Amino acid sequence: MEEGKSETGGPVQRTGRRTAFRVIAYLMAASGGAFGLFTVVFGIVDESQKIHSLHNVVVASLLLILSAPAAIAAARSPEHSRRPLVHLAAVGIAGIFTMAMSLTIDTFALPFVLLVGVLWALRQSRDPALPEGRPSPILFALTLAAAIPLVVYAWGQAELQRVDDFSEHDQFFHWVETSFYAVAVLLLGLLASVRPAAYRLSGWSAAAALAILAGASLVFADYPSALNSPWAWAALAGSLTFIGVLEWESRRKSTHGAADPT
Repeated sequence: MEEGKSETGGPVQRTGRRTAFRVIAYLMAASGGAFGLFTVVFGIVDESQKIHSLHNVVVASLLLILSAPAAIAAARSPEHSRRPLVHLAAVGIAGIFTMAMSLTIDTFALPFVLLVGVLWALRQSRDPALPEGRPSPILFALTLAAAIPLVVYAWGQAELQRVDDFSEHDQFFHWVETSFYAVAVLLLGLLASVRPAAYRLSGWSAAAALAILAGASLVFADYPSALNSPWAWAALAGSLTFIGVLEWESRRKSTHGAADPT
């Protein structure tokens, strides 16, 4: 029998699945990173993109902050990829949900959502989706406080995508992507509140994305999809508070884990 093969081809099949998993995950990370950086540069150098300034920030952040880091984490360790896959699934669910709300198929986001499903089909992770630990009441309360404004904002953006049949924002799927962004922030915040230490990346991604939206809304206050100034300041303060609590919870978990001989 050829070395490395079983009669059923099990080890070879597992190796092939692992390779396919890593290639797809790295492809998602690389394409997301490249398109995110292109969006930033194109938005700066092309004068015609000025009206899309806030939307370009959202799209770049959706790719560079909410998506690419988790894809990289999954690709680096396919055997321990369950947590980044759960993160990517939350982002994918946000995309599906907002496309349904908008009654619009976002041809830019749809391939990402489908590839998340492919990664789940190829997964070889041995990690539990929900590791041992306790939820954080503080993080959950902060997420709950942001839930209503984020849902209202997401619904309003989705409604714009449904009724706007003539602007460039409609043609570029900006309304649905901004709605997507808001729901993804909310779902990742909820994920981090359930297991702060295990889903630290998700918590940081959610808080950073919300802070970026808040900052962009203050800089581009008169642009489409900008948060009102009081909400932008509240979102910025909330995101910084969330990061502070997340780090405190994560370090407390690490300290307790080091003190526990089991």
